[in-house]
Amino acid sequence: MKDKVTREFQEFWNQAAGKVRAYMFCSCRNWTDAEDLAQDCCLRALRAWGQFDGRASRQAWLFGIARRTRVDWFRRKKREIVSVSSEVLDNLSKVAPGETNIDMTEKVWRALEKINTEQSEVIHLRFAAGLNYIQIARALGIPIGTVRSRLYRGLKAIKENVGEWENGT
Repeated sequence: MKDKVTREFQEFWNQAAGKVRAYMFCSCRNWTDAEDLAQDCCLRALRAWGQFDGRASRQAWLFGIARRTRVDWFRRKKREIVSVSSEVLDNLSKVAPGETNIDMTEKVWRALEKINTEQSEVIHLRFAAGLNYIQIARALGIPIGTVRSRLYRGLKAIKENVGEWENGT
């Protein structure tokens, strides 16, 4: 029985580990810390594997654990939460002539640091972790409409902040 549970968990983790690492990296912007956070999340998920009640998808359940792992880490480290949107990063390839990707990347990171934590968390789960709106709502315990509004407002704020810096205001 234990071998079956271990195999089930290992198969699930192998599919989700990359997304968990990306989610953690976007929070701390350091691969070493992201790997440590992912490992901590893996251990927590393995310990709680038998407690999964099926009310949400396994992926939403896992990212609920990942979120709590990340919050605990930030409390210990007392760092500011930073997240990144893959959509914003995709736009980095559309840099204006004469402007380096490094300059644009810096603008995006500064814009991401300016949005509120609730919005950055939803952006983080959507783009770094690849969760859909329903999974995000279940992972955070909020209505799907709240997920949509936080995502919309967060991306709008990022775009406005980057635009201000591009225009020199």
